[in-house]
Formats: sequence, structure tokens, C-alpha cells
Amino acid sequence: MAKIISLAVVGTIAIILLLVIAEQANAITVDADYYGPCTNNCQQLCISKGYTDWTCAIFKTGTGCCCKPRKKQIFKQATQLNN
Repeated sequence: MAKIISLAVVGTIAIILLLVIAEQANAITVDADYYGPCTNNCQQLCISKGYTDWTCAIFKTGTGCCCKPRKKQIFKQATQLNN
């Protein structure tokens, strides 16, 4: 009886782990800001807000206009010193 319960617990844990792995395989991360439904002026909207790139992302409920942020500058611009 204890062996059957042990197998049931191991089986349940295995199923939960498989579900977690499957969910993470479907998850996609996009570094973008959402601005409503995707329309013909999505690109112009993103550029007017200072973004450099855009995409029409597909969600479960439809498509959305997503503006991708500017790449962060790694180095500051060189400043000239007045001697």
C-alpha cells in the first residue's frame, strides 16, 4: 500500500513538472511597450513617441502595437575640457 501511494506522489510531481516546463516553453519575453490594437499607423505612433522600432505582436485576444525602446547607450559622449 505504501508503495502505491509513493508511486502516486512521484507521478503527480512528474506531471506538475511537465506542465511547468511546457508553460515556460510557450512563454516569450519581448522588451516592448504596448500601445493598443495594431493599426496601420503603429509605426508612426512609435516613432512619434521616440521609439526606434515597432512590431505588431499577437496575443490571445488579438494583435497589439508594441513599440521597442531605444537601445541604451553604453558609453557617454566624450566631453571636451576647456583648459
